[in-house]
Amino acid sequence: MPSRIFATQLAAKVEGAEGTKETLALADAVLVSNIKFSPDIEMYVRNALRGTLSRDPSVSGKQKANISFDVELKGAGAPAGVAPDYGKLLKGCGFSETIVASTSVTYKPATNSLSNSMSLSIYMDGVIAKIWGARGNVKGSMNAGKPGILSFEFQGAAFEVVDGALLAPSYTTVIPPAFLNASLLLDAYAAICSKVDFDTANVIGLRESINSASGFLSALITGRNPKGSMDPELPTVAAYDFYGKWKTPATLGALQLAATGSAGNIVTISFPKVRYAKIADNERNGIRTLGLDFEACLNTGDDEISIALT
Repeated sequence: MPSRIFATQLAAKVEGAEGTKETLALADAVLVSNIKFSPDIEMYVRNALRGTLSRDPSVSGKQKANISFDVELKGAGAPAGVAPDYGKLLKGCGFSETIVASTSVTYKPATNSLSNSMSLSIYMDGVIAKIWGARGNVKGSMNAGKPGILSFEFQGAAFEVVDGALLAPSYTTVIPPAFLNASLLLDAYAAICSKVDFDTANVIGLRESINSASGFLSALITGRNPKGSMDPELPTVAAYDFYGKWKTPATLGALQLAATGSAGNIVTISFPKVRYAKIADNERNGIRTLGLDFEACLNTGDDEISIALT
């Protein structure tokens, strides 16, 4: 038997029916990195009493699995207004997708009219790990001089591992924009930062069901607590009063970060209402900075974060 090598692919698709496994194909492939499959089976331990200390075998119970991976933050390229291959993954994390032809694709958190659950498969050179009935969470990391990274984790309501061949997709050749010569504004203040991170912090609940072969129907997003962090240099109070805004509950800021790219590959991340939650004294390369945590709050609702590709 040949040894397993590290040729690995991911494919994902929104399910036609909630919690029903989809057959995945070339068009469903997404370019990812740092992929991990984490299955879990609840084992029912039998403690029957006999005249021996030997044990009976456990019974396999409810079954679930997670798949996590990273995706480069970029657009689909020219012309603008085309959804990227990972757009379906954002929808699986509770985002809405708004497409304006030849102009933009924008993702925002949603509460109603969410897409169905998802099926995802990892192709591992002859072995395929599948989950379905899945929904997930996404985190973002934007660092100076590097492309932005979206880190996804999906929780599936069922899983299986089967034999199967690798796919032969044609991946996008669009190069992600690095966060160089980027635009970062806190209100109207151009804060000097080396990184900005965010986490939608979705709350995922599995729907338990006796009627399901895995014990679960599908995963649902039952709440979210979006938040983020950044590391601005400490300015004068006159330039921007971080501590004063933190002390005043009614004072909310606006944060926008944009990476320069070509048409169809310009990435802008916006938080219309941020509430400073923690400020710590810090340093970067001998320069005094702040370790700043923030809450991403609603403006009018379902708009606490926006990822726009133009």
